Amino acid sequence: MDRRTGRIMLLGAGALSLTAGLAGCGASTPTATSKKGPVDIVYWSGHASGALHAAVVQEVADFNATHPGIHVTFKPEGASSHGLAAFEAGRSPNVGMVSSYVVPQFAKAGALVNLKSYLDGSQGLTTAEIHKLYYPTIWSDMQNGNGVQYMMPLEKKANMVIYYNESLFKKAGITNLPTTWNEVSRDAAKIRALGSKYHGFAWTPYLGDLYEMTLANGGQVFTTATHRTHFALDNSGAVQALSMLRNWIKNGTMILTSGFEYQLDFGTGNIGMVIDTTAGYTYDKSAIGGKFAMGGIPSPAGTSGHSSQYINGASLVMFNTGTSAQRAASWTFMKYMSSPATNTYWDKHTNYLPLGPQETSNMQSFWSQHPAQAGSFSDPAQWWYKPRGAVGNWTASQTAMDSIFEKALNGTLGITQALKQMDTVGTSYLTGKVRG
Repeated sequence: MDRRTGRIMLLGAGALSLTAGLAGCGASTPTATSKKGPVDIVYWSGHASGALHAAVVQEVADFNATHPGIHVTFKPEGASSHGLAAFEAGRSPNVGMVSSYVVPQFAKAGALVNLKSYLDGSQGLTTAEIHKLYYPTIWSDMQNGNGVQYMMPLEKKANMVIYYNESLFKKAGITNLPTTWNEVSRDAAKIRALGSKYHGFAWTPYLGDLYEMTLANGGQVFTTATHRTHFALDNSGAVQALSMLRNWIKNGTMILTSGFEYQLDFGTGNIGMVIDTTAGYTYDKSAIGGKFAMGGIPSPAGTSGHSSQYINGASLVMFNTGTSAQRAASWTFMKYMSSPATNTYWDKHTNYLPLGPQETSNMQSFWSQHPAQAGSFSDPAQWWYKPRGAVGNWTASQTAMDSIFEKALNGTLGITQALKQMDTVGTSYLTGKVRG
């Protein structure tokens, strides 16, 4: 399960322009043309408001400006939730932004085009280009096995980044940013010691954060790294992580919130840190309203000496509809949207992660001027993504495990007992014994 949907506030976005930065993107790829004018295709993206919506609008506008043989109509509609029904009704878009968990169901219904022939074709990507454009975890997340690929990378956010109040850090005498969970705990206690109104953290309980801390402590979330159908949280790494969280709550270092209330609490200036996704940056900054400077800390290392970072975000698919010219145009558009130039613009305006080495290189100058956003990037070697099973089973497993997790946090259930129960309940969903 990803962090809860919905936002407490939206960041107003002014006029955005990336025409100059993207004008050359896709220039080597011939656009699909028609004797009667440009080829028309429709793109669905679920970003319907705020900074993310404004960025998509500008990206599509610049594509249209630089690809006269193609015209893309953007519609802010969720392809994950409505795409299959639209396909069955004969009104699906040509290209859609979807979550990976729906892809098996969409593919089984014949709604998607296998991109393998496009990737291997004259306008495709070589192995060397793929390595330059995408980190291994990003590209692996696009694969469905058996040489089948329905997705192209579009956006990835990190599950865990710590945003902090620079003024409170200074007031508490914190001069060096923490890089490990032990150092984070130490500094949170320093902020708590400033007085009763101050707290190290405001946090809405989220299982994904426990997973990150567990893996950083050398523990396991699943029994195996590949066939992830069985939870294995009953281990020392998870015990350390859950104990730390419970202690923070018990001694007042951390206050618990609901939904996105932690952002409002952070905005009061009395909270030292919040744990959020990289995509939460614009909302946390908006909640602050300029009252203090905000910094960013990458996912901290645990007792293992390394960090862990669950990445999540939507990908691009081509729907099985339209003419051959529209499919060729769709592939041109998908490559453009997945390119380093386009996604560099996206990263700067939304704080999503670079998809690969070239994009990361593009971001260096920007990050040097925006340290909070620079702090959102962690070692790609430690990135991982959620398992894919039957549609809904992953989300259902997390919902079922949440109540056990919260009992452990408030001390009404023992830590080891809670971890064992989460393993049992979560596995029952991922294996299909209980339907999601």
